[in-house]
Amino acid sequence: MNDDIVLSLGSNIGNREFYINKAIQLLGSDANILIDKVSNFYETSPVGNVKQRHFVNIALKIATTYTPEKLLAVIHQVELSLHRTREIHWGPRTLDIDIIFWGDKKMSTDDLTIPHPETFNRLFVLVPILEIISKQFPFYQHISKQIQVLQKKDQTVSLIKKDAQPKRLVESSIHNILSAIGDDPDRPGLVETPDRVARMYDEIFSSEGLENFEDYKLFKSKSSNHSKMVLMKNIPFYSMCEHHMMPFWGKAHIAYIPDHGTIIGLSKIPRLVDFVSHKLGLQEKLTDDIVDQLNKILAPKGAAVVIDARHMCVEMRGVKKTDSSTRTIRFSGIFDTDQDLQMAFLNSIGDINGKSI
Repeated sequence: MNDDIVLSLGSNIGNREFYINKAIQLLGSDANILIDKVSNFYETSPVGNVKQRHFVNIALKIATTYTPEKLLAVIHQVELSLHRTREIHWGPRTLDIDIIFWGDKKMSTDDLTIPHPETFNRLFVLVPILEIISKQFPFYQHISKQIQVLQKKDQTVSLIKKDAQPKRLVESSIHNILSAIGDDPDRPGLVETPDRVARMYDEIFSSEGLENFEDYKLFKSKSSNHSKMVLMKNIPFYSMCEHHMMPFWGKAHIAYIPDHGTIIGLSKIPRLVDFVSHKLGLQEKLTDDIVDQLNKILAPKGAAVVIDARHMCVEMRGVKKTDSSTRTIRFSGIFDTDQDLQMAFLNSIGDINGKSI
């Protein structure tokens, strides 16, 4: 098994530590990869003169039976599974994993250069690496000297203390809230609640900071000037209102008219609903986001979305009107101009009680 392999991981979109921790988990679950050491988390200033949020970076020291090329392929799969997004070089990304060192090995192919060509120009790469390697590591002296050089330039790297990491901040906040409402956060029934809430937030807010839905495949079908409506109704969703941070939930009904025979896999439409709903928002914005994402992905002749939802901020507090439901509607393209098409769609899904209009 090859050892002394060093990886650099970085993120600056959404829950940055969550994406990095998830990547570590995925790499560590591979039977051909052994994670030896993990550095602390560091917040670093962006490079490349691109205005963006600060990055979180770490370094991993691993051993593996893979070749460099095979490890790179595994890394790309991990990035893909975490919906890696990067529209421009040095730009914002959900996750970036690079192979930095492979012991004292040097190689250069069309897809991979080791050591990574930017290694000795980036303080955010070198500082975490120095933390996890020994003085016997082939490039130890070079790394130490280059850190001193780069610290005199405009790059900044600061250690993120464990109690300042997002999960710890959520846990601390929930602990304080429990105390503030008059309960005892240390009693048996509540002592694990802050941890449970933090882990829950990772799940229900998993799309925070992400702008583009990436988890889809497009297909070509026979195109004609009489493309039929593609309709999927009664797609369940759960989301959180940004006004009170209380749940709203219901069903989405989505239709589009393909253009040039381009269609999206049916299983991806519910995933799109999950993507837009796993963040703080409003029902009105959720409706708009689904239409906007469909237009961006498919460029259809038209799209239609109806969302029927119940809101806990209406039913549990304030007016306390139980069983009330809210419907939002958005049309685009030919759905927006063709009233017969609108009625065909609306009659297909029925009213809030499932009856035809």
